[in-house]
Amino acid sequence: MAKKTKAPELTLESLLESLKSNGLKLTPPRKIILGTLLKSHGPFSAEEIYKNFAKKTCDLATVYRNLTHLENAKMIRRCDFGDGVARYELIHSDHDHHHHLICKGCKKVEILDLCEMENLLNLYVKKYDFKNVTHILELFGTCPNCQ
Repeated sequence: MAKKTKAPELTLESLLESLKSNGLKLTPPRKIILGTLLKSHGPFSAEEIYKNFAKKTCDLATVYRNLTHLENAKMIRRCDFGDGVARYELIHSDHDHHHHLICKGCKKVEILDLCEMENLLNLYVKKYDFKNVTHILELFGTCPNCQ
């Protein structure tokens, strides 16, 4: 298996520079969203991100619009845990692939940064001659605090 190289550490400055290269303006809501996602991995819902905004900075609809723009620019990704709530996290690099282990009780999220499925999936991709295949795997269980 090929050895993974560590992606350069993201900074708020590099994220703001990435906004420009993606044709997006630097606005206070985007700066707060990116700063929030950089500070803590998440993933976070729009409402959780909105709690980091000072009163009167913007409304929740603006946060949703900006999350959509950042997702379209491939700066953040949407996570679906099957509960109808979209959550967002930063994409650290083109090779930033990981899964989550989610507690069904308290909703605590653990990051699983090792994908043991890659080799198995590659067998099926070759067998059926598919291209540009991606996958999402979220595991649900009960954490030690909720047991």
